[in-house]
Amino acid sequence: MAIYQTSKQITKFTISGIIAVFVDFAIYYGLSNLLGNANDIVAGSMHWNDVYKGLGFMSGTVVTYNLNKFWTWRTSDRNNKRLMNFFFLYLISFVINILINKWGLHTFKDDEIALIFTSHKAVSTSLLAFKTDKLFAFVLATAVSSIVNFLGQKIWVFKGAQPISMDDSE
Repeated sequence: MAIYQTSKQITKFTISGIIAVFVDFAIYYGLSNLLGNANDIVAGSMHWNDVYKGLGFMSGTVVTYNLNKFWTWRTSDRNNKRLMNFFFLYLISFVINILINKWGLHTFKDDEIALIFTSHKAVSTSLLAFKTDKLFAFVLATAVSSIVNFLGQKIWVFKGAQPISMDDSE
């Protein structure tokens, strides 16, 4: 029964995470490409890419907290200690996420993956272009953060929380 419950939690956590990652990636990638100053220095060694990654991560954190609290871990209580533990866990994850993303941007090649459309007149148009360094760095940072977040929520933040009384067939 415990394995079944954990597998349900992993599935719900993954679905919630995919939604949160989409929010994170949309904000990060959108800001870094639309504002055009992604590699400019903000302060010290911090670049605008770091700021955009942070804004995306924080937005995804709000989404994942609500989805995981009410759906994955099925709690509805107002527990300020749990909320503080969650945000402390995500602060740790936030730092890990940004550092791994920063490392990945400097490690992976700055190539581009694109869908290219070529007309019958041999005119090529690039569609849906993604910089591979941003994509690979984002995926690696997200994977490591997800593992930290799942384990932290399961064994620390939501451990012993009273579940919402609903049908377990969900």
